[in-house]
Amino acid sequence: MNPSTPGAILRPLRPGEMPALVAMQSASFAALATAYPPALAPAYDAMLREPTYASEVAESDVWVAEGEGAILGSAGWLGQGDGLGRIRKVFVHPRAARQGLATRLVRAAEERARAAGCARFMLRAYLNAVPFYESLGYVADRPGERALPGGLSMPVLFMRKG
Repeated sequence: MNPSTPGAILRPLRPGEMPALVAMQSASFAALATAYPPALAPAYDAMLREPTYASEVAESDVWVAEGEGAILGSAGWLGQGDGLGRIRKVFVHPRAARQGLATRLVRAAEERARAAGCARFMLRAYLNAVPFYESLGYVADRPGERALPGGLSMPVLFMRKG
């Protein structure tokens, strides 16, 4: 199945799906984070498995792409006030990558945010994803860091749109 076809459905994350979501996000980061040293993958995976991560996901409107009986991708948004929405938790499983699914997920999150009154967007892009977000109209705002367990951090780029 091609996940970019209507066969992959977009729907809200359901209670009890955090383990499947974390597994998909971990696989996504491990496969696609070529802009980072390999040593960051275990620290990133540990961050995803911390109890605080589930509450971080829960505070956002996270939807998943489901196909082939599995979660293939995710994207959500969180209001920041003053008409600003933060796009977050954008991941696609490696077996569903490069088939348009991330674009569908981000556009759907933007649509939900617009319906809630957001006219502008921001996000924290992992360095390998910057060209993807540029293709969706995002521009660089400022560099930043994503803290990871063990005192590690990884560079990111904050981007904006609108």
